[in-house]
Amino acid sequence: LSTVLGRPFPQFGTIGPAGSPTGGSKYDSLQTKATKRFSHGLQAGGFFTWAQGFNTEPFRQDYFNPASNHQVLSQIPPRTLSFNFIYTTPKSDYFANHAKFMNTIIKDWQLGGFASYESGPFIVIPTTGTAEFLTTQDVRVAGQPLFTPGVDINNLKTYNPYTTVVLNPAAWAQCPVATNCGTGTALGGTTGNYLKNFRGPRNPRENANIGRNFRFKERWNFQVRAEFTNIFNRTLMAQPIATSPQNAVSKNALGILTGGYGVINAYQGPNTAGIFDGTAAASGLAARAGTIIARFSF
Repeated sequence: LSTVLGRPFPQFGTIGPAGSPTGGSKYDSLQTKATKRFSHGLQAGGFFTWAQGFNTEPFRQDYFNPASNHQVLSQIPPRTLSFNFIYTTPKSDYFANHAKFMNTIIKDWQLGGFASYESGPFIVIPTTGTAEFLTTQDVRVAGQPLFTPGVDINNLKTYNPYTTVVLNPAAWAQCPVATNCGTGTALGGTTGNYLKNFRGPRNPRENANIGRNFRFKERWNFQVRAEFTNIFNRTLMAQPIATSPQNAVSKNALGILTGGYGVINAYQGPNTAGIFDGTAAASGLAARAGTIIARFSF
């Protein structure tokens, strides 16, 4: 019986494949890369990727429509741009003839930077209700925008996360029981489906550094270096809450939004904000941070 069922080790029960290249996903992209080789004290490089990925679901999105989509978007940024540079300050011919000590001060400093910009991460389609064995009963309401009118999720001038609900709960409604609500509604598949135009705020990463080696004779070297993350001190916002559009918003004692559909929980109490770690802040705000390093070797 074990041989018939394809179980060579029946004592371990059902063994599922892991990492099997069974063609359950698809990835298409346009990738470009540019490199500037070192010249005139400058070297730089960068790349741009325009991509789209899909995962195959075990069930179609609509039980009642065999022709409905069998693949869903994967969490891959549609557009990504990254670049880096290093510039080494040169010796000045003018100071070489007039004030040689100035060249000792200004030459051989290395200034570097790295930046990465990508589309905001996809927001998961709301999952409300499990009637009739469906993972979600929320369906799109025609004509209703996904975001609150007037809100640009990537422009903080258009909303205040303390007081503004950024997602539009009217964009979703529960599918009536025993009703076919059509395709494209995340019905019947696993949770975690996405829409192309339903994405959270972008979180750019911009870092910079400056440093130099001061060499004394042959065996002594003094290195000084300063590194900065979030060099432009951008405010990076967390993903909005997108669980149930039917849930009412909640506020703390200060009247600041902290929960409910469409809310970005960005509030941090006094003395609780952490240091920026190069990624999106889990609770909203992230400040610029710098580190100064000095090293003497001999």
